Amino acid sequence: MVIPGTIPGVGTPGEKPFAGRTGIVTGGAGGIGSAIARALAAHGARLVLVDSDDAVESVAAECGAIALRGDIRDHGLPGRALSLVASGSSEPVAGPDLLVNAVGTQVRTAGVEVTEEDWQRLVDVNLSGLYRFCREAARPMIARGHGSMVNVSSLSADRALAGIVPYAATKAAVSQLTRGLAVELGPRGVRVNGVAPGYVATPMTADLLSDADNVARVLARVPLGRLAEPEDIAPAVVFLLSDAARYITGEVIAVDGGFAVT
Repeated sequence: MVIPGTIPGVGTPGEKPFAGRTGIVTGGAGGIGSAIARALAAHGARLVLVDSDDAVESVAAECGAIALRGDIRDHGLPGRALSLVASGSSEPVAGPDLLVNAVGTQVRTAGVEVTEEDWQRLVDVNLSGLYRFCREAARPMIARGHGSMVNVSSLSADRALAGIVPYAATKAAVSQLTRGLAVELGPRGVRVNGVAPGYVATPMTADLLSDADNVARVLARVPLGRLAEPEDIAPAVVFLLSDAARYITGEVIAVDGGFAVT
């Protein structure tokens, strides 16, 4: 489902504020990533969607985007994504105008019981793979003197939640990476921001949110009184990428229904 209309602060009905702009969305087949891809496509962006899931093909078809299947842990994947962005471009320095890193994986178990394999997977997917996309996308953005990135962090980056300790550690690193890159890249014309979603109904959280007691405990902390849908996260990402946020960088915005303030 393509999100109709436009997002307040980004454009008026009928406008395509990202027309002529290209972007990459990692995790483009996931719940949050696919919602972001649909929103960006609805606002005129031409996208390359990256994911290891076969579903990336159907999401890309829906968005008029290019699908790139691959494992985020593959060091060569960012280069292939940038090559797809550059294909057919007439720019002297071709590359994405926009980058969204929505890729992520989760392990739910006590921190001291996480296996070495699971720990490495969390670090490789949530942090290292994300970093390589930031690094490679930054180069053409710097060369052209403009660009905007948004990394998807988590409310767990700033608070201790039992059962997801290593995951939260990787997301805390994502938030700090975002702030640090903002400081370094801002003088070169590149903005870097993040969003920190709360509890979102996606396949990654299905096990947690299938338990009515868990849901009740979560909702007791959410002033808006409901769980998020992926479409609740996408507008914040689109805003941060847009010219409406042209003087915002280094921010990691909570999109959590107010959970962070309770």
